[in-house]
Amino acid sequence: MKKFIFFTLLSFMLFSIGNASAVAQETQERLMTIQELAESLSKNNIQLKIANTSVKVADAKIGAVKTNRLPDISTDVSAFYLSDVTIYDTGFKKLQKVDLPNFGNQFNVKANQLLFAGGKINKSIALAELSKSLSENQLNNTEQSIKLNGIELYLNLYNLQNQKNILENNKNLASKRTQNTKFFYDQNMITKNEMLRAQVLERQLEQSILQVQNAIFITNKNLTLLTGLDENILIIPTIDNINHNIRKQDEQYYRQIAFSKNPQITGSDMQIAIAEKNFELTQTDRVPVLAAFAGYNANRPQTTGTPIDLYSNTYQVGLSLSYNIGSIYKNFKKEAVDKIVIDQAEQQKEEVRQQIESDVNAAYKNYHQAIQQREVSIINQEAASENYRITELKYKNQLVTYIEIIDAANTKLQAELQVLDDQTNIILNYVRLLRVTGEL
Repeated sequence: MKKFIFFTLLSFMLFSIGNASAVAQETQERLMTIQELAESLSKNNIQLKIANTSVKVADAKIGAVKTNRLPDISTDVSAFYLSDVTIYDTGFKKLQKVDLPNFGNQFNVKANQLLFAGGKINKSIALAELSKSLSENQLNNTEQSIKLNGIELYLNLYNLQNQKNILENNKNLASKRTQNTKFFYDQNMITKNEMLRAQVLERQLEQSILQVQNAIFITNKNLTLLTGLDENILIIPTIDNINHNIRKQDEQYYRQIAFSKNPQITGSDMQIAIAEKNFELTQTDRVPVLAAFAGYNANRPQTTGTPIDLYSNTYQVGLSLSYNIGSIYKNFKKEAVDKIVIDQAEQQKEEVRQQIESDVNAAYKNYHQAIQQREVSIINQEAASENYRITELKYKNQLVTYIEIIDAANTKLQAELQVLDDQTNIILNYVRLLRVTGEL
């Protein structure tokens, strides 16, 4: 009996803890505008953080390259034991021993300042600055891609949540029809087959609602990961504050904007500039290097002449001129590689240009197709709703069969879903058009 009470209490405690945990993990709805979505992406998205760090790395490299303008200074200090000198003849017979001061030390300072190397340092700095500009361009491209992914998920979630509402409204209508068919069947006014068909249709709508609900959870999870939000938040998208007016500009208008602003095309220009700067750097290897140098040396003891335990101090100041003779027959091969890289970068730019032209065409056509489809789908929705109203009235008066009301209900449902899809697609395809033009 005591064991039974113990296990009962234990089960109650575990059940209470489980319920408390479930409450703590309960999903919280959060209404989010598309502007708030963009802010959350900019603040929390991990890919954008990585791209921002890449810009900081590129900026730090500029500072590192600029240090090459500063002189190179080195120093060394040594202390040592110096043995006496023993002199042997050619037969290794000891002839003499010379005493030397046995403690010695040295101190040296050297400084070098590059004066001329064909502009290698300035060109290296310019190359590092181009690399930073490319990183900033890649950050812009990443930001626009992340925004597009976020808006696609956002609008998909908006579509799914409204699909669920439409399906639930139609399920409520189906439930009323099921009740009517049961009433008619009890009155022997219809066959059992018609009543069963009504129940099947209602259950099919229930299944559709479950499928959409699952899709909502999956899409919401992906969106919270992208935006860095808590996974227990259920985002409720709204398009009420999106004042979208149908754009009347032609395709050529958007193509010109894309060719001037799309991050991929500007990135291609930077890749060409980097390849050209690398070619200029390779050419500097053909140029002699002029540098200034200075040095100071202090040595103890003096071992030239009569050994004496004193410091000898010297210093040097001068210019050095060096030239790599091997560059005469080696550099043209390196320059040939750099020229090919420049050609490759220009070809890649043309490939990007063609892809952008194709993307602009697809986005522009899909945008206007969605606009035209919505005009038709709104008319179809009105007709389908009126057809359902009339068919339902006839069915209640036993003027049509249940098959006809099912067809009318399905037509009405599909028409409502199509209007929702077209309304969402107009915004989505316009956003894609902004992305390809580099204005998102």
